[in-house]
Amino acid sequence: MVLAFFCFGCVSLERSFPDKRYFAIEVQESKPANPGNGQILSMSNFEISPRYADREFVYRTSPTEYESDFYNQFLTPPAVMITEETRKALASSSGFKFVVGPSSALTPNYVLEGSINALYGDFRNPSAPAAVLEIEIFLHNENPANPGIVLHKRYMKSVALKERSPEALVTGWSQALEGIIAMFTADSEALKL
Repeated sequence: MVLAFFCFGCVSLERSFPDKRYFAIEVQESKPANPGNGQILSMSNFEISPRYADREFVYRTSPTEYESDFYNQFLTPPAVMITEETRKALASSSGFKFVVGPSSALTPNYVLEGSINALYGDFRNPSAPAAVLEIEIFLHNENPANPGIVLHKRYMKSVALKERSPEALVTGWSQALEGIIAMFTADSEALKL
């Protein structure tokens, strides 16, 4: 009995699990060449497909199969993070004088609404991993003389990854978001708002 007690005391019942790791999508802010056109843009918080709403990373491994990663997660809910990064990037661009949130007391000239339709690591082809992001954007004119949607477009960006790792995937998502913001900025500038 003493031997059994001694052996039990030497055995550790603890299991070693990987630590959770937290990541953030971030875009590089650029300083505008001019202060904008005097227009105020209000950005509502982006909606997100329920498939990607959780903080856990999602990987697409076949045409019909997806996996979630319990150990690699976003620091904040992805819709909140992508909305905030988009708002910061648009505020630092030259397209609008001010970019504000929905609770701002400023009266906007335009309102931007977005829906994140895809946010996953595309691992269907093991030799060509990619970060995928798709955002559908609606831009509303708030001018009472000419109200309505002035721009509606789905922006999809797939960024090839150098390796299949969480760090590479987050870098790819950040680059994809920068690309989508650049495409939206070009489209809104072409409208001569």
